[in-house]
Amino acid sequence: MGGEIVTECEFISAVERNNQRLFLIALSFTHNHTDSEDILQNVFLKLWKYQKPFEDTSHIDKWLTRVCVNESKNYIKSPFRKRSVPLENADSKYQFENEYDYDLFKAVMSLPKKQSTVIHLFYYEDLSVKEIADVLKIKDSAVKTRLHRARTQLKQLLGDEWNNE
Repeated sequence: MGGEIVTECEFISAVERNNQRLFLIALSFTHNHTDSEDILQNVFLKLWKYQKPFEDTSHIDKWLTRVCVNESKNYIKSPFRKRSVPLENADSKYQFENEYDYDLFKAVMSLPKKQSTVIHLFYYEDLSVKEIADVLKIKDSAVKTRLHRARTQLKQLLGDEWNNE
């Protein structure tokens, strides 16, 4: 790769590598499958049209994360936004290894959007507080506050099953 514009093969690889995780980022904003799929389509279209070189696959993945967050934020502000579909329809879309993973997913998705987004970016995308702050264009302290509030709510929702990570 090293400084070249994304080729068709690299594009396909990036889509396969990032499809599920970017969809979940979008879902953490929209709580709606159809909206999340629309966002994902826009994200990958932007990658296809992007005319600047990437350093490596990690650079592409981080760029896609940032674009997905920005597209999601813009989409939820859009007046054309569709109505949400109940989260119960999610189980047909995802494959969870066990019931606890699905319960955790439902609990995270039931949080307010600001909290579910930071939880998803922190735990599922392994972004640091600083990286989340940069992507969401908020202060580090705001990210820490949202994480704390989200963890507190998750502990209440999940009871004894939740462990302190």
